[in-house]
Amino acid sequence: MTTDAAADAGPTPARRPSSAGGPAPEVGPASATGPGHVRGAGWADPSRSVRATITQASLDRAFTILMAIAAIGFGAVNVSGLLKQLPYLDPVWAPASAIVMALSLVAVGVSAIAQRWSQVAQTVCALLFLVALLTFPLTVDRALPVDQVPWPWWLCNVGTIAASLSFATWRAAVYNALVPIIYFVLRLSPAGGAVGLQRAFLDGAYTAVLGIAALVLIVVLRRAAAAVDAAQATAVRRYSRAIREHATEVERVQVDAIVHDSVLTTLLSAARADTPDAETLAARMARNAIDHLAAAASDGPGEDQIVPFDVLRDRIVASVTSLGAPVQVRSVPAAGPGLPFSSADAIASAALQAAVNSVQHAGDDVSRWITIVADRKSVEVEVADDGTGFDAHAVPAERLGVRRSIIERMAAAGGEADLRTAPGSGTRIVLRWPALGAAGDGEAADGDPGLGRDGAADRDGAADRDEREARG
Repeated sequence: MTTDAAADAGPTPARRPSSAGGPAPEVGPASATGPGHVRGAGWADPSRSVRATITQASLDRAFTILMAIAAIGFGAVNVSGLLKQLPYLDPVWAPASAIVMALSLVAVGVSAIAQRWSQVAQTVCALLFLVALLTFPLTVDRALPVDQVPWPWWLCNVGTIAASLSFATWRAAVYNALVPIIYFVLRLSPAGGAVGLQRAFLDGAYTAVLGIAALVLIVVLRRAAAAVDAAQATAVRRYSRAIREHATEVERVQVDAIVHDSVLTTLLSAARADTPDAETLAARMARNAIDHLAAAASDGPGEDQIVPFDVLRDRIVASVTSLGAPVQVRSVPAAGPGLPFSSADAIASAALQAAVNSVQHAGDDVSRWITIVADRKSVEVEVADDGTGFDAHAVPAERLGVRRSIIERMAAAGGEADLRTAPGSGTRIVLRWPALGAAGDGEAADGDPGLGRDGAADRDGAADRDEREARG
């Protein structure tokens, strides 16, 4: 067998999973059957199904809800203290400032439902609280008793957290520094109760610690969520590009296989037809080539239908035994797994390609045989002969037969092809689906390297080495 061998000489499939101009197949990440195998028939945008657990948007929603609960809760707690202080406050300005502040707290609470307004409500709340704190001494008619605290006390950290959520980081930091200082000065004044330095300092320090802790936590969590968003966007973008590139490569393999099987080999066979049998074979290949190209051109998107095992088995046996040369069917199981159409078509086409190679290039008086083995989950097809064999590493890079029509075709369908041959030792090609994924599958018998799943790379590397040696 050589790599420039022939096209389909057997039954042509009714359709192929994708034509040269059809949609790119869906490519998933590496699976247990080997890296980068094709699954399905239509490419899907992964960004529609990939969702991070924590995002900046979800974190902001959580912060908005917590802020709403804190605003309503602390506002409700402050009502009783405000009522006790009314006899000491201005009867007009004190209730007016308290009502305006209460409305801002209600707005923050409502923003948990209408979240598009959450930042505006939080900003207004933080600014109104700062104004209420600064103007509180102006609303006091008589000095507060020592056992009472100014009503803004209960809302200090509501204001600082609102600022931390709605302001830029540096503005929020300035706000968190101003509020404790203003409250410290207020508590030292008669309007704030003149409680003394120690008590005023403790109250200011308590407000500062809680406000700064909340600010740091908010900033850190937001930056972490932003990093998660950026990482997800980068991963989806790279994954989308990778699967598009892989789909393009799979499509190229399919086109190359169709062109080789249906066009190039037909032309070569017609040019070499110097006997009546060869002319008959060339005519049959030409008819199959026309049918093959017509089926590929009319193919469109659709689901990868399941092919029963008996249909695949009969197709392989019928196509291989109709080549005009004796091929012994050594073992054919009665039952096996159903395969996706793309995988079944790849196995049948690759098996036929291997048999045609043997007929055309293995020599005369050669024994040829085919063996099919199957269980509930896998299929293995062996096409072999005891003919002349060849040196796999000496195959030129421009030859497409084994590389495109067998090895890469099987890999694109989730399987693998193991080629074992050597000059004078015959040729044995084993087609497996799904691929085993083992490291040593591509090694040749008797220590000779073959063309397994990585065989194309091995052969190309050897060709490059030979070319460098020739130039040297």
